[in-house]
Amino acid sequence: TLALAMAATVTTGGVWPDGKTAPPGNVVVWSCEDDPADTLLPRLLMSGGDPRRAHFIRDVLDADGARGFDPARDMRELADALDRIGNVRLLIVDPIVSAVAGDSHKNAEVRRALAPLVDLAERIGCALVGITHFSKGTAGRDPTERITGSLAFGALARVVLVAAKHQSEDGDDARRVLLRAKSNIGPDDGGFTYSLRQAELPGHPGVVASCAVFGEAIEGAARDILAEADATNDGADGDSLADAKRFL
Repeated sequence: TLALAMAATVTTGGVWPDGKTAPPGNVVVWSCEDDPADTLLPRLLMSGGDPRRAHFIRDVLDADGARGFDPARDMRELADALDRIGNVRLLIVDPIVSAVAGDSHKNAEVRRALAPLVDLAERIGCALVGITHFSKGTAGRDPTERITGSLAFGALARVVLVAAKHQSEDGDDARRVLLRAKSNIGPDDGGFTYSLRQAELPGHPGVVASCAVFGEAIEGAARDILAEADATNDGADGDSLADAKRFL
């Protein structure tokens, strides 16, 4: 949802949470987690994005017909598509681990696998956003060390943003935060609060979508703020252990 909010800002030349204006451009999204028709496009529209500038990767046509896009082997086709689209400012890969054909826990293999994506983004001058998750049982560690798989995922990225939710004692939602855990090109702390809004998509009866609504800027190190969130959110959302603790 946060990635689609970023995509919407780019497609419309909108305003980022810090007040700066984004140069308008095209966005390319590949996701094996969600379907473009029933999830990704509705979220983009709910976020105010321009669908004419959003392109979703689906299938690849080869000698055997259509097959699913595989970022680990179809980089040439992706590069050709981005060149045809032109003015691509943002490329989203979800999950980024899907771009690794080898062992995603080995530093060398991760760096070798991600190099073509990084080189492609650098060549066409776009931002590359890879989405991943925290590993379980890593609370209290440095945020970049909590990323699933090899440390190379966090080390290779120029900027690492992390999202967390502070949960109240009774299990109700409190506040959500998007934090800067690492930056090689600027400050490496602070962030913004945000909330998730879900509603029926205007002009599309029966289609319900969510979007991110950003709030105030917050200060502090990501590790400290995440520690506060971990203290009020034992286990993942819906985790049976957390549910049992709340019940007891």
